[in-house]
Amino acid sequence: MGSGTAGPAAGIFLARAGHEVTLFERAPREEAVGAGFLLQPTGLAVLKELGLAEKVLGVTQKIGGLYCETASGRVLLDLKYKELGTDLFGLGTHRSSLLSVLLKAFTDSGGEMRWGSMIEEMSLEGGVRFLNGEGPFDLVLLCDGARSKLRDQSGIEVRVDRYPWGALWFIGRRTPGFAADVLWQRVGSTRELCGFLPTGTKQDYLSLFWSVRLDEPFPGLAEWKRALLNLVPEAEEFLEQVKSVDQLQRASYHDVRMGKWHGERVAILGDAAHALSPQLGQGINLALCDASVLAGCLAEFELEEALAEYTRRRRKHVGFYQFATRWTTPFFQSDYLKLGKLRDLSFPLAMKIPYVRRQMIATMSGLKTGPFGQLTL
Repeated sequence: MGSGTAGPAAGIFLARAGHEVTLFERAPREEAVGAGFLLQPTGLAVLKELGLAEKVLGVTQKIGGLYCETASGRVLLDLKYKELGTDLFGLGTHRSSLLSVLLKAFTDSGGEMRWGSMIEEMSLEGGVRFLNGEGPFDLVLLCDGARSKLRDQSGIEVRVDRYPWGALWFIGRRTPGFAADVLWQRVGSTRELCGFLPTGTKQDYLSLFWSVRLDEPFPGLAEWKRALLNLVPEAEEFLEQVKSVDQLQRASYHDVRMGKWHGERVAILGDAAHALSPQLGQGINLALCDASVLAGCLAEFELEEALAEYTRRRRKHVGFYQFATRWTTPFFQSDYLKLGKLRDLSFPLAMKIPYVRRQMIATMSGLKTGPFGQLTL
């Protein structure tokens, strides 16, 4: 259920394993929607497992690292993947670009796609699941995002909080003021954050991210541009592409907490299971990892045991990023201005310690499973 990232990826794994898979999506058709994101080495590893890495490389831009500085020019973060391994890199892309690759692979694998399917009811009858009375299904995967309505019908306890801060996104042609291989950010106080991510589809695009408090009204296009240029004057040429408020996408973020990600003949993946703030850029990467791990568990164990093993295997990886994101977010998006001053003092010092810097890079890469634990690719 849901054709974001986890749904199609899990569908490919299961269809190729010989299962009959139906993917339900409420949208009427595939559309080019969504903002830019950074595909990390962990997410790329899953795409390699699916045999889709080369196709994704063709519609993305290689990113060598993350650079973040203050308004005064003090470097907060300068993290390069190559410090962990010369073959590691990120990929800047659009959600729609990745989705197109995944959906084609899903249907090519024999999966059935159901567009325009608004599923509002999930039930368990006679040991099998039904969706809107359709079925029976031996297993239902809920991949329908942070605001999932079916999750509450799974019988699994969940807590969902919306972050007070979100973002405005704009995707345009990259201008000469921004490098093609770096996620570049500048911060003012904790109320001012702007980022630029190269997203190489078939064109040389750049995704702009501007932090906003969701309960505050939009000040108007001219005033918004003035505020942004006050922080990032280098963006003047790029912002000339923004002619209307309608070109801006508004995004909100949620914090989803669950004690387990499985129930009776149901598993929860992606943002429906563990949505978090985008500060560490891990949402889509964790979703891809969910799909890979679940497919592996279903191949090794009988259904009930496989679902319990799925929760067990994902606990450390997901748990680390949920904790790290909650801890990091207030330093970049909050009303706690003193945290901004602490950030500007402590982050440059931490960057000078080789071990700490490497842990930051491993965190950025999606590899951490705990303070001292790390995935191997």
